[in-house]
Amino acid sequence: MSSAYRRSAAKVVTDSEDDQSDPRQRRDLRLTSKHATIKEDKLEDKKKKAVYQGPYHTIPIHTNTKASVLSKEAPPENYSGFIRLGMLVLGASNIRLIIENWMKYGLLIRLPHSYIPVQDYGLSFLAWLSVPFSLTVSYFVELGLARLASQAKDAKPDFLQKLEKINRVAAFTHLGHLVFLLSFPSYIVYNHIYHPLVGSGVLIICLITFLKLTSYALVNRELRHQYIQGHADDFYDDDVAYPNNVRIGNLLYFFFAPTLCYQPSYPRTESFRLTFFLKRVAELVVCMVMMYVLTEQYAKPTLANSLQALEDKNYVVIIERVLKLSTTAVVIWLLMFYALFHAFMNALSEVLCFGDRTFYLAWWNSGNLATYWRLWNRPVYLFFKRHVYLPSVRSGIPPYLGQLLVFFVSAVLHEFMVGIPTHSLNGLAFWGMLGQIPLIAITKPLEKWRGKGSALGNTIFWISFCVVGQPTIALLYYYQWASTHRDVEVDLPSL
Repeated sequence: MSSAYRRSAAKVVTDSEDDQSDPRQRRDLRLTSKHATIKEDKLEDKKKKAVYQGPYHTIPIHTNTKASVLSKEAPPENYSGFIRLGMLVLGASNIRLIIENWMKYGLLIRLPHSYIPVQDYGLSFLAWLSVPFSLTVSYFVELGLARLASQAKDAKPDFLQKLEKINRVAAFTHLGHLVFLLSFPSYIVYNHIYHPLVGSGVLIICLITFLKLTSYALVNRELRHQYIQGHADDFYDDDVAYPNNVRIGNLLYFFFAPTLCYQPSYPRTESFRLTFFLKRVAELVVCMVMMYVLTEQYAKPTLANSLQALEDKNYVVIIERVLKLSTTAVVIWLLMFYALFHAFMNALSEVLCFGDRTFYLAWWNSGNLATYWRLWNRPVYLFFKRHVYLPSVRSGIPPYLGQLLVFFVSAVLHEFMVGIPTHSLNGLAFWGMLGQIPLIAITKPLEKWRGKGSALGNTIFWISFCVVGQPTIALLYYYQWASTHRDVEVDLPSL
């Protein structure tokens, strides 16, 4: 309902209204002309306003309908003060937890190697030997095929038929040493290496090498086929185009490069920046120290004090432990992400002058889980898209089945990476990964309904993945590992 005034009503711009309309946040009380419109309000910072000189007590104050600042209908507002308050409350809460932890347990931190058996180091080195073995086999197989391809460019059909048979033998050779690359270390880690950290380190290196050499073999196979057919690839210079790319230096550069997708050459930076490198190394060291302190001082006591509740199936205590562990787990996981995908990979890229450094995108704003998996680990995502999803779709498989295949392979690798070092292949990581599919089906419609980057979808992502998912999986695998090694498990103070 509009209100009428006998004399011309002047609009009063109060402090709060002035803050919304003028970025300079004027504090003086001013009056606008009676002919002011919405467009004039938007351009009022470009116009001079006359100060009202008449009586003040009869000035109409309430002249327009406006929503409260915190209402949905109100214009966007800056909430940095609330964010600052939240950070202060979070800091105070964490300080209280630090004091409480110190009062209960004292100092639990010891040197990292103090509870790792010496034999674990020797066995991990033995398992690691499969990495240079597979590198050597891959190189010499591709080198032999490259030389045969050079001869086959203008060869007779009989030679091409023989080359095709040799290609099949080479494919089985690649398959054999890649299977050995995963199976031999897995056997040693699962049956002989006690500590999960040592076993995980070995398997991570072997799995990365497995993915890299798979890409190396598949890419060179296509390049070799194009070379024999006479289809030149104009993307690469002649000195790195097939077969000139099959050199030991080229393979070693790819092995150390922060990517899983092979190509004969990569974008390179012009120079090495020492300051940038030292900053990333310092960040890496700080993150690793913080992760170790959080694990030893906070995560391990919570995990150890959860074993009895799991045995007794006391679900109330289990839920309390999961929520208590979630705070530490999220911080450790964020530190791991920053240490690996930002500090370590940028430091490594700087040493190698590797140019493309989009190792991650803004996954923290993900409105659904599908977006998260595309953004948070770009090297793995691009590997699966290039070597699993696109070939399957081009072969006639429907796109949704191609996505299901990617998640299935990823679920197998997650179980491989978690179950083998903890000596408990119980399928929790496998089904936890496949369980992302129904969550994606739930969060995708929510994002369409609420808009891209909606707070609701982002909240579901954080709760399902970080607050509940990761702590629960960590707790269950720790329980399995502790049950297997109960006779040698380190005793920790109980609550």
